[in-house]
Amino acid sequence: MTITLQSLRERASGLNRRVAVACAHDEDVLKAVIMAADAHICTPTLFGDERRIRSILGSLGADHKAFHIVEPGDGGADASAEAAIQAVIDCEADFLMKGAMSTSDLLKHVVRSPLVQGIPLSHTMIFEVPAYGKLLVNTDGGMNPAPDLARKKAILENAAVLLKTLGYETITAACVSGSEVVSEKIPSTTDAKALAEMDWSRYNMEVYGPVGLDLAISEQARVHKGYYVPGVKDADILLMPNYETANCFGKALTYFAGARSAGLVVGARCPIVLVSRADPAETKLSSLALGAIAAKGETT
Repeated sequence: MTITLQSLRERASGLNRRVAVACAHDEDVLKAVIMAADAHICTPTLFGDERRIRSILGSLGADHKAFHIVEPGDGGADASAEAAIQAVIDCEADFLMKGAMSTSDLLKHVVRSPLVQGIPLSHTMIFEVPAYGKLLVNTDGGMNPAPDLARKKAILENAAVLLKTLGYETITAACVSGSEVVSEKIPSTTDAKALAEMDWSRYNMEVYGPVGLDLAISEQARVHKGYYVPGVKDADILLMPNYETANCFGKALTYFAGARSAGLVVGARCPIVLVSRADPAETKLSSLALGAIAAKGETT
């Protein structure tokens, strides 16, 4: 089975999951919401500046009367985030989406809410790279700036749970570092070694590392360098050593490699669609589809 972003959008079509969109007054967000609603991927409730939301919907040729629009308080970021989160808590929505607001502004409200259930939250970005033969998960470039070993384990588990939900029967994860040599002076190498030695059989997942990026994604590089370890093959998941590495790598895939993507914060009571405000409507649509499937908790 080959899973692509298009196949995920097709699979999500008809689910009609309810999504609460915080600060929905953004053109690309609303383009994605309109497309997702037309495909019956989700039924949105739009929180934010009602006048701006209606105006943007009109400019996009959509009838604002077809959408549930809520302007909480002053319609600003804090009020919109709190109202959207409350909709999920009150079981009026199945998942959450970030609109025209910063990631930190949304997440500060999420982490203070009952949506957090004791599992560390992490950001999982799925990329479809033209030069790579399958989807590639990059984590965590959105939430955890300097994760320790325990947090890296949770980040890896969150990504594995998501891929199992998407229908992956087996998973390969690479713990990326700058070297394959374990050194106490480079914590990412010792963390990677510890992670690779853990039991991941519950996810049917092979974990290896520490490993350079080239060896994690290229059989040719592994053969050339003579890199052979148990479980090694082209990775489904790249566990990055820190936030900066994952964030920069993700942006490089987008802007240099022409990758398409979808992103979620996982580990909360519901998926949270969270991608860059600069990402196009297509990325936001794919993320809505991913969120709808994860909220449904389907397996193939």
